[in-house]
Parts: sequence; structure tokens; C-alpha cells
Amino acid sequence: MKFTPLRFQSALASGGVALMPFVLMQFTFPHVEKLITINDLLNRFDPGSLFLVAVMLLSTLLHFFLVIKISLEFVQWSQDGDQLSEFLSDAGSNIGIFSPIVALGMTVNVLLGPVAFFFPDFSKDVPTLVGYGIYPFALLFLALVTISVSLGKTWLFREGKSVTFTYNWLLDVFAWGMVALAGAGITMAATDVQVTKAASILTLIAISIGLFIYGIKGTYLLVSQMMHGASIAEPLKPAHFIVVPINCLFAISIYKIAEYTNKSLGIDISSLAFASVVILFSLAIFWILLCSLAFKDWFRHQFTKPDFYPSQWGLVCVLVGIEVLAVYSHVNYYQSVFLLGFSYLSIVLAASIYTFVYLKFIGVIKPENG
Repeated sequence: MKFTPLRFQSALASGGVALMPFVLMQFTFPHVEKLITINDLLNRFDPGSLFLVAVMLLSTLLHFFLVIKISLEFVQWSQDGDQLSEFLSDAGSNIGIFSPIVALGMTVNVLLGPVAFFFPDFSKDVPTLVGYGIYPFALLFLALVTISVSLGKTWLFREGKSVTFTYNWLLDVFAWGMVALAGAGITMAATDVQVTKAASILTLIAISIGLFIYGIKGTYLLVSQMMHGASIAEPLKPAHFIVVPINCLFAISIYKIAEYTNKSLGIDISSLAFASVVILFSLAIFWILLCSLAFKDWFRHQFTKPDFYPSQWGLVCVLVGIEVLAVYSHVNYYQSVFLLGFSYLSIVLAASIYTFVYLKFIGVIKPENG
């Protein structure tokens, strides 16, 4: 199989599945320290808890396995002739280069969540250790800026070449949202004042840039959708769901930064945090329903086929995003058994869909002529 940076989407999706049980337990299970750990579950290993822990463990291990494996493949591919430069010069496909950044941003969140859960001693040291994380985070931020500027030129100055942009074109927005969430996590977890200040500034910049690009690209894609909606190729339809995890990333980033500005700066933007979670949660549900109705034939006839294409990972990411927003809404704004049950159901669906897509991804399930 020919290598593409989009292979990092498999690691992104596994990291997202690992986070789902952690977020649910962190906000709904009683725990002693700031972060929940496996020690807090020693007296309550009921079937539900065992399921959550099993999903989190397997997904965490798979995430790091895929990040390492695909990173090695990426290095080898980038050193093989002119493949990387040719890929980056193609305005129609170079958006895929943001996938490694999104996956590495997810790794930060997996370290601060699921990994800390399984290693209680590490969990206690997270506030201290996360201070050192500001350096790789800053490098990731600078890499994102550099790549965004470089690729932006290929989209704006195409020398007359016609390019049809799809919802995959929002991968850079996804990357900005993931970096913002990682920065917000560092801001909230670190104890060093200078680290929290630096992380909060970079996070606010990431949120601002990401939302600005989101507004421009989102408007362009919506207008194009209304004009050429009937011409969407089958492999591109699942990419529409990228909107949901993007909404989740920015909503939670704003929520976390709002908590920081209130505690440390005395600036109350709780109303903005409320809007970011509740409104974006509502918009995410609306978008899911709209896309599900529009692509019902794809779900019925295409998804069940053994053919794999990268946009299918979006079906996992959409469940990750909506589950996290549901948990935050349940805990902070509207407690509901429905939202809690929905969170458990989302984890079951995400784990099931990930397994099915992953088996297609590695070739265990493949077309008869494949």
C-alpha cells in the first residue's frame, strides 16, 4: 500500500477512543486526586467500569503502537526521492500533511489522560512534568504555523490549476483545534506560573487562528456544497463529519481557558464557555443528523463494504467529539441520565466502528479482488 500521511488518522482515532472512557470517568466517577486513576476504581470493578477500562487500555496501547510505526514509515517516505516535495506541492491533496500534527497533538492528551490513569504515580507528577511539555508543545505550534503558511500559498496561488476542495480541507483547522486543546491541558495542569502563562497565550493564539481559518474555509465549503452537492464522490462523504470533532476541540479549549482566565486573571468569560460547549454541542448534533440523512444510502450500501479509505476514520472521530461534548454538558450545564447513557453508547459504537475500520485498514477485511 502506497504511503500517505493520512495513515496517521488511524492513530488519531485510537487516541480519541482512549480518551472517551477517561473523560466519562474523570467527570462522573468519584476520585481522590485531581485526575482519576485506576486506584479510584479498585472497589468498583462492575461490568461497566471493566468495559471502560478495557477500551481505554487497548486503545491507548494501539495509539502509541500506531504513532511509532507510522512515524517511522513517514520518515522513510519523506527521505525517498522527491515524494514529500511533490506531495506538498499538490494543492488538492497536501492537506494530508496536517495528519501527523493532529495525531501528535492527540498523543499529548492521551499522556495527560489515559496514561496518567494507569500510572497513579505519574498522575501525581503530571503538574510538575507538564512544565517540561511546554517546549515540545511550542515546537509543535511553530511547525503548525510553518506548514500552514507554506500550504496556504499552494491553495491561493495555483497558477490557473483547478482544484476541488472537500471537507478534508479542514484538516488544518482540526490541527489548530488539537494544538489548542493540548495547550489548554498544559495550562490547566502545570503549576509553574511562567509555563501556564506561555501555554495560555499560545492556546489563545491557536484558538483565534483556527476559528478564523474555520470561518473562511467553512463558508467556502458550504457554498460549494449547495452548488455541487450532488457530485460528491462516495469516499469523500464521511469527511463531512470532521466538523463535529473540530467543534468539540474548540469548545473544550475555550471552556478550559475560560476557567484559567477566571482563576488567574480575574476575567470572567463563563458565558463564552457556556456558549462554546452548549451551542457547539447543539450544532454538532444538527450536523450529524443532517449528514446522516443526506448520506443514508452511503451508510446502507457503502460503509459495510470491505473497501477502506481514510475518511472512514471520521466516523470514529465524530463519536469521540459528540461524547466529550455530552459529558461536559451533563456535568456543567444540564445533568441528564439521557446524556450519560448517550456517552456510554457512544463509546460502544466508537469502539465497534474503530475495530471494523481498523480491520479494513490493515487488510484483514479486504475486497475480494484486493
